[in-house]
Amino acid sequence: MSTKRGFVETDTCPSDCTPYTTYQEAHNALQALKHTSHAGILEHAERALLTVSAQHLPSAIRQIGVRLATIACAHPEPNSASIAASLVRALKDADPSIRCEIYASLITLHEIKSQFHTFLSPEVTNALGQCVRTDVNHSQHHLRSAAVACLQIVGGNNGVRRFTDDAHPKVRQTALSVIQRQQMVGKELGAEMYGECVAATLDDAEQVRMIAVSLVWAIGSQYAKHVSLHNLRLLDDAFIKVCDMVNDSSMLVRQRACLILGRFRRVSPQYLEQTFSKQVMSNLRSVPRSLGYGRNRGLHSSKFHQRETVDELRLLDSGAAGAFVHGLEDEYQEVRDAAIESILELSSESPVFASRAVDFLVDMFNDSSDRVRVRAIRALTVMGTRSVIYLTDEQLSIAVSAIKDSSQSVRLRIYEFLSVSVVSSNGLQQLMHAIQDNLEAYSSDLLPVYRALKLLGANHSNIITPQLTCTLLNISQHYLSREARIDDVVYAGNVILVINTKRATRHAVASVLPDYVFGHLPYLCDKYPGCLPNNLAEYVPAHLPYVRQMLVRPTPDTLVTQMTRDDDEQQTSALFTRMQRVLNKACEEPASGQIADDLVLAARTFLHTATAECRQKVVARYAELVSIGVKIKVMVESHDTMQVGELFALTARLMHGSYEIEARTQGLDPLARTSLVYLRVLAHTAWLFAHSLSEHDPRVSAKMREELQLRTTSVAQALSSDKFTAAKELLSALSNDQTPEILQHFVREFRALEFVPKSQCQYARAEIQLGSRRPLEFDHRFPLRVPINARLFWTSRNIVANVTLPTQTTRVWRVPPNFIKPCGLMQSSLVWDVEVELPLGSGEVAAVKVAVGMECASDVPWSDAFVVRAASVPVLYDITDYYKKHESHVVVEISSLQTLSVNPIEIRPQPSAHTRI
Repeated sequence: MSTKRGFVETDTCPSDCTPYTTYQEAHNALQALKHTSHAGILEHAERALLTVSAQHLPSAIRQIGVRLATIACAHPEPNSASIAASLVRALKDADPSIRCEIYASLITLHEIKSQFHTFLSPEVTNALGQCVRTDVNHSQHHLRSAAVACLQIVGGNNGVRRFTDDAHPKVRQTALSVIQRQQMVGKELGAEMYGECVAATLDDAEQVRMIAVSLVWAIGSQYAKHVSLHNLRLLDDAFIKVCDMVNDSSMLVRQRACLILGRFRRVSPQYLEQTFSKQVMSNLRSVPRSLGYGRNRGLHSSKFHQRETVDELRLLDSGAAGAFVHGLEDEYQEVRDAAIESILELSSESPVFASRAVDFLVDMFNDSSDRVRVRAIRALTVMGTRSVIYLTDEQLSIAVSAIKDSSQSVRLRIYEFLSVSVVSSNGLQQLMHAIQDNLEAYSSDLLPVYRALKLLGANHSNIITPQLTCTLLNISQHYLSREARIDDVVYAGNVILVINTKRATRHAVASVLPDYVFGHLPYLCDKYPGCLPNNLAEYVPAHLPYVRQMLVRPTPDTLVTQMTRDDDEQQTSALFTRMQRVLNKACEEPASGQIADDLVLAARTFLHTATAECRQKVVARYAELVSIGVKIKVMVESHDTMQVGELFALTARLMHGSYEIEARTQGLDPLARTSLVYLRVLAHTAWLFAHSLSEHDPRVSAKMREELQLRTTSVAQALSSDKFTAAKELLSALSNDQTPEILQHFVREFRALEFVPKSQCQYARAEIQLGSRRPLEFDHRFPLRVPINARLFWTSRNIVANVTLPTQTTRVWRVPPNFIKPCGLMQSSLVWDVEVELPLGSGEVAAVKVAVGMECASDVPWSDAFVVRAASVPVLYDITDYYKKHESHVVVEISSLQTLSVNPIEIRPQPSAHTRI
């Protein structure tokens, strides 16, 4: 019978619930709440609400009671609306610290459940609104801040703006955070808020300025074509204001400003170029405290601005001047890193901006931090892939000095940068001397240097003349030149440089080369593959036919491939025959652990052969499933209750593997599908046997037995009479009654069917293409947008995206068909973004894993949901509700997991009533 005590309606809560009376008792309950059953959740919720309403208890214990009630409200089992209503009623007589804790809890519930306010009745919402409207004018700032945050629950979003001018920075920060949340969830902010956000950038609290900078960018980008008070586009004005914040007194604000600069798009070119103009920035971000905040803040601000000189006001038209100069010269490497990344992002907006950025980024090669140097070099390399970078002699001198860096990662990045650069003739000789010194000092850099020289030769075809070639190779035009040593690494590098010029230049260069250089070319091609062009034979003089023959012969790798192709095909055929023999043995002979091991070894050895056909690889995967079936038979014969958990795991692997082969193999014939379904009969039966050995639940057994009959009937109809014996016996037993002995007998007598797919079948797969190497920025209060860019082969239907969160939980999304477009013969491209709700407390640096999969329909959805999850049903679950939670599909992955790093852009402190500023 249902009873009602306190504020929670429950059927199981005891009638003698008492509040927590000691801090230790309440704290222990808070720690143990996540492992509490349904009845325990209700009991803790009841006691927590009694603790909150107990006026005689200390505030610290009552605050823990509020947190306990919040956790219970977030649980799916109790009545959330009832608990929330009880917390709202407790606001009336609570002291300020308790009200602050209740407001923080309601905000937490609002973030967990986006439609939380719809669960509250109109009476409770009105009561909460009255308390909030009273407390937003309270004299204590921490209570005023918590009440302002709750305005979004009671529908007072329009009233939040007036608290951006509050007397306390904590309240101003909360008000701006609420506005930022509205913008991030898709609500449009009015253009009239731009002035308030610009004024907030002058605040003396750095947290307020950090949020204000983000809002200035958001509103300026949203209303880009509006005109500001300075007769500028609002986008340009916002860009100037954010540039001005690069000179802020706080390192965090400077870093945030530099990061946000990279988010601007379509800024006027003159303002972009002014960011590299070495001029004095406008006023430092130091606001006299006498300005004050509150009702008279606007009056004081106007007086302060009236004291600005006319020259300072003129700087507003060039407020972007020197922004990146200050960012790159900042004393903190975090700010310098952010400035470099934003320069890279903005370089695609304007070619003039990109050309001016080169000089400043090259100067960063001398930075004291290895990370900053590598980041600057990487940025220039990316810019060079868009258009070749022309280095001056001064810039080249800096780059040459960076080549001698003690860090190998820096040196390798420098080689990549030089490969996309162009220098003068004298600069090229200076560069070759520096590379010569590096080859002698760092022998491990040999191949990276040669790959860079190959690209350098192609970029400097108009500079590498016959005269320069003679200088680099020490060739005399009047006397016979002494033959160079073929193992001289410097000589080999010079040859790679001059021989990789463009076709027209290469003929002129070849005309001055002595015969010994052509004689060395075959050796260099074999020694350093990929560093010389392929068509060198046409440049060899006619009196050197043996050199031509050596250059047109197959390369060692190609020759070995051609010589061993027949051997590989014979080896593949032999391995496949051996695997088929072991597979037949496993299907016909009694089960044993040795047969399972032999079958796994034969299948995996065959899968590593390069020349295997798709049909043969599918058979190898089927052999792996048969080996799992053999292990199941051995385990069932032992009848060991200690191995029930492992038996559940094996049945899950067998069931999932059969669906994977069926879903990914395109062109399976009906007989091959029947062989896979027969393996599912084995997994289904073995699961029922394991269930009978563990916690036997008749609700599950009845449903599982019913669906096993359906599955076995479908298999029996497709089998011939000689193979129908075991299935017929199982059907007969299931129609009468189920006993563990009959299930054990079927598993013991099970023999896998022959699996012979057609030769035309293909195996579906996907390749995820990672875009930017930059970590994803996220605020754990808002959804994280995860980009998915993949190439699909031999499939384009029933595609899903799997995302593994930092908590190791996996979520699955069905990809809409309009995001999958054909891009070739049986190939498709997938470009899609998914929004992930990261759990609370995930404000640390973490990673998410992304994979592409396929959905395939289950034969018997309800039973397969139990088998694939590799465990029995929890006793506390209602069997009907549990059935409704499982869908009739099995998801199989068709790509490897790719890891994406995610970095927080804001760490939210834990809500506490004791927080003071």
